[in-house]
Amino acid sequence: ALPGDDAGWDALALEAVRSARSAGRLVPGLGHPVHKVEDPRTPVLIRIAEEEGLRGPHLRLFEAVGRVHDQVLGRRLPLNGAGVCGAALADLGLPVELLRGFALLARAAGLLGQLAEERRRPIGMDAYLAVDRNAVYVEPDQEDPAWPR
Repeated sequence: ALPGDDAGWDALALEAVRSARSAGRLVPGLGHPVHKVEDPRTPVLIRIAEEEGLRGPHLRLFEAVGRVHDQVLGRRLPLNGAGVCGAALADLGLPVELLRGFALLARAAGLLGQLAEERRRPIGMDAYLAVDRNAVYVEPDQEDPAWPR
């Protein structure tokens, strides 16, 4: 039986996130290198799924993961648009093999968009230099206490 309310979904999500964390796995669909607080696509995609009557168990669980994972990780990671799309497509009944293909296409489209933006307004070298100047290099066999585990 699936949960009937947000509290039930949150309990299920908390169990799933704790299980993934204890197994050393990352929960996919969380975090975004640009949108640190919220991916602006996420609420729009959820609203569209709701309006179309397609807000099923995969999307509800994914939303719950977004609400509870900070209780396990100790920090908030926003749900990203690709994760929401994957959950919505799973609710449509697409098999995992197709979902992986869609994820690959989404990543390729994002890369093409980033390349086009870089050609229009180059910032890549500035970003590289800023990171390089501020990087703290350590030997591969040394542990860095500042690195999150």
